[in-house]
Amino acid sequence: MERKNQNIIKRWNPLTLLFLIILLAVFSVLYNYKVTLVIVMIMVITAMLAGEGHNFLKAWIKSIVVICAICFVLQSLFIPGQQVLWEFWVFQIKRESIGRAIILCSRILGVGSAILLGAKLIDMSSLMTVLEKKGISPSATYILLSTSNIIPQMSKKMNAIMEAQKSRGIETDSNLIVRAKAFFPAVVPLLLNSLVSAEERAITMEARAFSASCSKTKIRDVEDAKSDKIIRILLAVILLLGIGGKIWIVLK
Repeated sequence: MERKNQNIIKRWNPLTLLFLIILLAVFSVLYNYKVTLVIVMIMVITAMLAGEGHNFLKAWIKSIVVICAICFVLQSLFIPGQQVLWEFWVFQIKRESIGRAIILCSRILGVGSAILLGAKLIDMSSLMTVLEKKGISPSATYILLSTSNIIPQMSKKMNAIMEAQKSRGIETDSNLIVRAKAFFPAVVPLLLNSLVSAEERAITMEARAFSASCSKTKIRDVEDAKSDKIIRILLAVILLLGIGGKIWIVLK
């Protein structure tokens, strides 16, 4: 019932969404920047159809675009080449460095945008449930799930620690130096809290017979509709055709 109330993209099985993300990321690596730009547009449209357009674009501009801009400037200035296009003081921009910068940034843009889209669309708990049903070890899925949750959990804990610092009258919103003074003392309790939380999770999981060899029941079941299976087959075929096309272009 929960899936029926969602839009067309979020009704897809998490494994189907994972196939889509892998397809978009691989195509952006295999082909040139023109294809990458088209793929990024497809990602934006997909995020909008899923109701995550605003959140995706906001995170995309703050992270992927900034990284690409920095990499492009550094590559353009410091990669050696022969044909100089622009020169100022000790800095030179060469045609070869521009070409290398475009290749690197297009790959960062494609793969990074795909990962960000996957983070916005895929529910990791549901994906791990599906992977376990496909035969993946529960230990492996737990490691993947824990790894994906490390940054969000530490961010929440850091915000809680900083709020506690504010309540004690410690200044945390002033200039960079003041923020650094408030930040570094908060790192130690953050790390200790993370270690304690990891130990508590391990004890809780053992109390629930996580490592037992018997079959386990699932609280939630993720539907894998026939349409999802057809879409995955189509995506896999498109991926194989894309890889084959790239090989044919290279050998031609």
